[in-house]
Amino acid sequence: MAMRADDVRRLIKKGEVLIDADLREVAWTAGDYAGAVFQRCDLRGCDLRGVDLRDSKFISCRLEQSRWDGACLNDCIFHECEAQGVSMRGASAAGMNWSQSRANGLDLRESRLDRCNFLRTTLNDADFSSAAMYQCPLSECEARGLRLDDTVQDGVVYFRMDLRQARLANIDWQSVVCVETDLSRQDFADRRLERCQLTDCRLDGCDFSGAQLSQTSFKGASLREARLTGAQASRAIFVQADLSRCVADGARLAQSLWPDATLDGASLAHTDLTQAVLHRARCADASFAGATLDYTDFSYADLTRADFRGSRMMRTQYHRALTDEARWDAKEGMLERDPLLFEAELWSARRVTTRRDSR
Repeated sequence: MAMRADDVRRLIKKGEVLIDADLREVAWTAGDYAGAVFQRCDLRGCDLRGVDLRDSKFISCRLEQSRWDGACLNDCIFHECEAQGVSMRGASAAGMNWSQSRANGLDLRESRLDRCNFLRTTLNDADFSSAAMYQCPLSECEARGLRLDDTVQDGVVYFRMDLRQARLANIDWQSVVCVETDLSRQDFADRRLERCQLTDCRLDGCDFSGAQLSQTSFKGASLREARLTGAQASRAIFVQADLSRCVADGARLAQSLWPDATLDGASLAHTDLTQAVLHRARCADASFAGATLDYTDFSYADLTRADFRGSRMMRTQYHRALTDEARWDAKEGMLERDPLLFEAELWSARRVTTRRDSR
């Protein structure tokens, strides 16, 4: 005889683990099933809409094509489950944890995903559209065709993900962290990505035109041929980033940091680089034509054949920069050598010499 919903609830409340149970014929009724443990159970095609399963565990279960829309799944664990085509639309899922599962086509549209964790889970063609995501780590997940359209994300972490084919229309990112993640050729034009960290990511050919990127870090990222035209990126960090042949015309980059960055062949015409720091940056053949360079620091940078025509300078530092064949209309406001920095270098050199002589 098929198990009834009341039987399942009674076993759960007695603290029993449901092992190898075939639950496909259970007519799940609304009620409290919280704290359940299902191991190797078969729930394929089950209708669990609106059911309270908070703090439950699903281990090595079959969940294909089941429906959990509007269910309470707070603190639920799904480990090594088969969950293709599962629908959890509008579910409450704070603290939900997925690991080493196959969840292709998982539907989490319009769900609130607080502190949810996805580890080494396949999410191909999964749909997170219009979800609110807060502090959700997604680590080493396969995500071809993952839909993140219209999501609001705060504190979400993507670790070693390939998101080249993800759908990112109308995203809103705040404090999102991407580490070693491939987002090449993605379109972020006019999007908000503030206070994000895109560390060591592949962003080649991405379009950030008009995007809000204030205080976002691109440390060590590859942005070759990326577009940042008109981007709002004050205090952004591009340390050790590769922006070869990128186009950032008209971008607002005040107080941005570029030490050891590569900007060979890049166009930063008419950008605002007020108080930006480009120590040791490689800017051969780069264009800064018409740029605002008040208090900008190019110390030790390679500016070979760079174009500064029409730029505005006020106490702009070029200390020990390579300026062979660089072009200026005028050099008013240009500091080719920082006297204080030069004295500090001499002092440091004397100190090293003194130490050697004392041995």
